[in-house]
Amino acid sequence: MNTLNEKRTILIIDGYHLLHKGYYGTLKRKKLAINREGVPINAIYTFVAKINQLVKKNNYYSIIVTLDMDEGCWRRELYPEYKAKRKETPENLIPQKQIVREFLSAANIPWYEMPRYEADDIIGTINRIATKLDYEVHILSNDKDIFQLVGENTKVITNASKDDEHIIVDAEKVFEKFGCYPSQVADIKALMGDTSDNIKGVRYLHYAQALDLLKKYEDIDTIFEHIDEVKKNVAKRLNESKELILVNKKITKIQDRLPIGRINLKPTRINWYGLSKFLKKHKIWAYVPDVEKMAAESKHTSLNKKVTEKHVSN
Repeated sequence: MNTLNEKRTILIIDGYHLLHKGYYGTLKRKKLAINREGVPINAIYTFVAKINQLVKKNNYYSIIVTLDMDEGCWRRELYPEYKAKRKETPENLIPQKQIVREFLSAANIPWYEMPRYEADDIIGTINRIATKLDYEVHILSNDKDIFQLVGENTKVITNASKDDEHIIVDAEKVFEKFGCYPSQVADIKALMGDTSDNIKGVRYLHYAQALDLLKKYEDIDTIFEHIDEVKKNVAKRLNESKELILVNKKITKIQDRLPIGRINLKPTRINWYGLSKFLKKHKIWAYVPDVEKMAAESKHTSLNKKVTEKHVSN
């Protein structure tokens, strides 16, 4: 358990959320930034600048980045239409995904990805381990699915960019937004669907009706255990869509027990020398002006030198 008087806070970053935000946020500029090899880096330099900003604030004991892989996802195996209406990854963004991995490795920032699983599942797994060890966890993401992880020691940071104020989402804010508790976010989505993920909901079921059901029965399984108590017209709709609802619940529920292996929860120690070489290679130097000074002072500089490094296993 955490032996310090104050709980240490870990920041888990949804990497592709940050990368996409940087990409689309710079498209209106007159000239698209490219590196020496002619590869676009408009998303990369925004990503790097944001990470640098977070490091300089020195608010976090450890910073961890999670990534999605471009391979098949278990949710799509279960439900082929999952996210089927999403736009294809822009051609100019594809090579930048690999450069992000290069940046994180060069800077010595821990990052994780896993075949067939989404970043949400990796975030859920790291969050479970960290909170069990009595860490505070902040999750940087605009994905509303992540709200189901909010708890006593876990909060979500949304609308985070260089200029925007961070919005800290706790259980109260989740309730304000969804009308239910974080533990019920997957259930309400299972009942009502989610157009952004191309998930169909129960036909003719109103949001207020779904909330009333969750308020009384707490979750999907308990609703069906007491289906005889539900109003006949609502019960009929639920029974007709039972298979859909149960599949929806599986794909909307974040998995938090992935066999990731060893999770690095030690204090983030930036490799400024390695980072400076990366920035020079990709012509991103101007966007992170303090790196040269930091690299000259020390090859590795810790975010917090006073705490003990720790490795934990899943």
